[in-house]
Amino acid sequence: MTDLLENKNVLTNHAYQLYYARKRLVRSQSPSTSSSLATDQADEVFYPKLSISPSSYPSRSDPHLSKSKPSSPRSSLTDPAVDCRSNEPEACTLGPCDLTLLARWCASTHRSLSLDGRNGSIWRSRIVREGMSYPPLLNSILALSALDMLYNCGRDSVQMPQHKQQHLRRLVILHWDRASAGLDNQINPARSGLPRNDSISLFALCNILIVLAFGHIRWSSCSPPPSSSSSSCRSAIVDFCYTVRQVRGSPEILVQLIDDVAQGELASLVRPEEASHRMMPNTFTLAIHALRNKAQVNKADPEARLDPSTSLIYSQAIDRLSSCLQYLTWSSRPGLLGLSWLLEIPAGFVDLALDQQPIALTILAHYCVVLYHLRSQWWMGNLGIQILKEISQLLGRDDRLGDIQWAIDAIAGDCDANAG
Repeated sequence: MTDLLENKNVLTNHAYQLYYARKRLVRSQSPSTSSSLATDQADEVFYPKLSISPSSYPSRSDPHLSKSKPSSPRSSLTDPAVDCRSNEPEACTLGPCDLTLLARWCASTHRSLSLDGRNGSIWRSRIVREGMSYPPLLNSILALSALDMLYNCGRDSVQMPQHKQQHLRRLVILHWDRASAGLDNQINPARSGLPRNDSISLFALCNILIVLAFGHIRWSSCSPPPSSSSSSCRSAIVDFCYTVRQVRGSPEILVQLIDDVAQGELASLVRPEEASHRMMPNTFTLAIHALRNKAQVNKADPEARLDPSTSLIYSQAIDRLSSCLQYLTWSSRPGLLGLSWLLEIPAGFVDLALDQQPIALTILAHYCVVLYHLRSQWWMGNLGIQILKEISQLLGRDDRLGDIQWAIDAIAGDCDANAG
């Protein structure tokens, strides 16, 4: 109840700010530039006066993967909202649409981060307060709330008009870009020396950016553009690799921040609750052992010989996968820490997976077990099942299904069901 009252007070205070700011704007008859979402009329909540033109929005729904250079998840925006924290006011001025999205966060979207049902009050209240003094975090909150609304509007009994969906999509892109650029500006000058007092805000921001990447690819796969013939031609492997490339870069500091957060007052965010029963059998150690054997440089068999650099990429990916699966065997749920594998694997692993290299696909198939245990989240869905089915078809051509039998058994009969 206290958390709800605190959030109510926050929203009320900003509503008063908006009211008096609007009165001043009406007197001066000058357009507002302090917020791209500030509107002159309350009924324009889905028609914000954006500071960028529609033609400048980046396309996130049509990934174009390049091996030579990872695709950038952001457009090149020049906006004061992406400057570092020192250039921002202590309090953010919110428009009507911002308040709508913030209310959505407090009501439901925050649950996208509290995967095991715990820590909901932290994401609903404490993280919002952090965002009020850290614009990149607030932008990420608004972006995820907008994406949550966009994803669910097609599932509501009353369909949202297409033009409103388009404006909502623009809000996702706008806030996402600002959140990502704000993070880049803060950490790029000194990656090795992150300010400890910003650990909570940065940790929350990185987690939300990861969820945004998965949520956007999920939404785009469920809502193909009218020009596409069918969503069935999409490759789950390509979608996954595109998502991995989006979360690489600045969000990789999440791995460094975990230890800082674990020592503070919000340690419960990174300390999972031990499960009363195992999420999966501990036979994963045998599967990891088999993967290590395949990733070794085989000098005796020229046909099975791996390049040493490729072997190193596989070995590093397997090491991280082993830790991830070990965490899953005793945790109640994989949680967002289960996604840290994406930030720790070598960048070259994505290229090998896109090339459909058998060992890379085999490793990825085992990671699908982690994605499978996140399937209840709207931003993940059955992506793990879809990837495993696609890998099964590819490896089945070469009679390599035995290499991923452990992953198939761990997911059981769901691989035979229709992936949603």
